[in-house]
Amino acid sequence: MAAETMDDRLLIRFREYLQASALAPRTVANYLADVRTFIRWYAAANGGAALSDLTAEDIEEYCRYMGNDEGWGPSTVNRRLQAVRKFCSFAVKIGLMGDNPAAEVRLREVRPTAPRSLGPDEVERLLEAVRGKRPSLVKRDYAIIRLLLATGIKVGELVDLRLSDIRLGEDGGELTVGSDRRCIPLDAATCAALRDYLRVRPASPGDGNLFLSQEGRPISRRTVQRLVSAYAAEAGLKGVSPRVLRHTCAKSMLEETGDLATVARLLGHRSLETTARYLGDR
Repeated sequence: MAAETMDDRLLIRFREYLQASALAPRTVANYLADVRTFIRWYAAANGGAALSDLTAEDIEEYCRYMGNDEGWGPSTVNRRLQAVRKFCSFAVKIGLMGDNPAAEVRLREVRPTAPRSLGPDEVERLLEAVRGKRPSLVKRDYAIIRLLLATGIKVGELVDLRLSDIRLGEDGGELTVGSDRRCIPLDAATCAALRDYLRVRPASPGDGNLFLSQEGRPISRRTVQRLVSAYAAEAGLKGVSPRVLRHTCAKSMLEETGDLATVARLLGHRSLETTARYLGDR
């Protein structure tokens, strides 16, 4: 059995320090793993130099190594840097270091990426997958996916829809949705899909929920999430969720209107900044 090293004893004390901070066990384990990796790198890169000699330049070099040599993205580099910062704070507390050199090292910029959305061909493949499966529920499911793509509403808003929230015409209609009771126009194809569904919708008294299960109960968010994923898989599309359909709608709205304020209103966003960030439009 290998003898316990000074670094091993230091990591044991660091673990106790983290546990005393009431951190979650998984967080403690992640910090320990990241710091252990850093200590190994530091020893190899600096000829076994003492940790008490650690400088901000050393940590900057480690961040460059992670990004350039190991190919880690900014989020991973930042997570590991946070672990090193925590370790250096501990080292200051026990007198191993005079100050925290990691505090001088800035986090890497994480550039936002545009959210995933579907192209026209992918949208058609998804709709075709719905039309070709589950005949007993196809009209409901088709209306759901059409509505998500046409309006960009959230799953929670969809499952809360009441019969009185939709107004259907031959050439278009309107949907009232959300706690803000915002109005969203409906195109003719979506209105047609909703009318087809309403003809086979289970009977319910009064102003019931719009979308029901076969047993006549309001459908759940989980049901919507599952059916979107199932039809996407049938269409050969990966990583498709109701959120992706919302992104797809938002992108389409912006292309059609060219007006970020209109898109923000229809999506229910309170600020244009939120919508710009949502669309990855910087």
